Amino acid sequence: MKKITNNTFWGKLTLILNAVLLVFFIITMIFLMKFDKTNVSVVYERATYEKAFENFVLAQHPLKQDSAEVAYYQYKLDTLQQKVASASKDEKKALLESIDVTKNTLSEKQKAMDDHLADVSKLEKEYNPIKAHWDEINDANAKTKSAFWVMAIITIIIFLVKIGIFAHYNFKNSKNLHAIADWMKEGMPSWQSYVGWIIPIYNLFKPLSFFKEIYEETDYILEDKSIVTIPADKKDTMVDNSGLHLGIWWALVLVSTWLMNFILYKTFFTEGPLFIKANHGTMTIIAIVILILCILEEVHLVLSYNKKNKMLADNADKF
Repeated sequence: MKKITNNTFWGKLTLILNAVLLVFFIITMIFLMKFDKTNVSVVYERATYEKAFENFVLAQHPLKQDSAEVAYYQYKLDTLQQKVASASKDEKKALLESIDVTKNTLSEKQKAMDDHLADVSKLEKEYNPIKAHWDEINDANAKTKSAFWVMAIITIIIFLVKIGIFAHYNFKNSKNLHAIADWMKEGMPSWQSYVGWIIPIYNLFKPLSFFKEIYEETDYILEDKSIVTIPADKKDTMVDNSGLHLGIWWALVLVSTWLMNFILYKTFFTEGPLFIKANHGTMTIIAIVILILCILEEVHLVLSYNKKNKMLADNADKF
């Protein structure tokens, strides 16, 4: 009698982690919507802030030139006044005329600078509340974004743990088949259960083909050993839907882990067409619904295979 292990515990643990994953994913989507609320405010108020900032900065540009000109004419006036004391009568007359001209010019430059200072002061009063609001919404946005990423990282960790447990579940089931069926030596090595999830591109199809092989070979062995019998009158009409369920499950896995994450990224973290045109709340609901459907399919497949695995373990004496 060959040893066949009962691996239903690992299947059940996979299902529990699926439930935990779903709960944390929903919470993550709630945090994503909170981030979206502040992020939308930042995006749509950026133009107002940038315009106010630009006007405030541009208003300050003339002050540098004003200050330089006032300083220049003030220095020129002081210099002329010093020369008057030691100048001759003819020179003094010319110097006094230059002093009058310089005083007038200085007065004009001082007035221009005062006008510019008044403009800057006015714009500053308008700009300060806008900047304060801008800083406030950016701080709020940074906090909601950080909170979202904390939840997202926790959810990703749960997902990775769940994948690891599911891969181990398939590894153990594959080991059973390799132990009781000689032809399985020509099939996929058991270690591919882990590798299939890790290698890029390879992981787009290998987990499905591995699980499918286990599923189909187990059905064959159960029938071959008469552990499961199908009445002769039903063999021709009986339809095996396991391949359909496996295909639907894997399609939902790819959509939920790759396509929906790409769509969510484009919707919430860029400012392209999806950010502008898509209903953000609807996108999160679609992502949750797809994950629920994916988990339901996986629950069906794991529970179904757990029954097959238990039948193998209970009938180990037939091998």
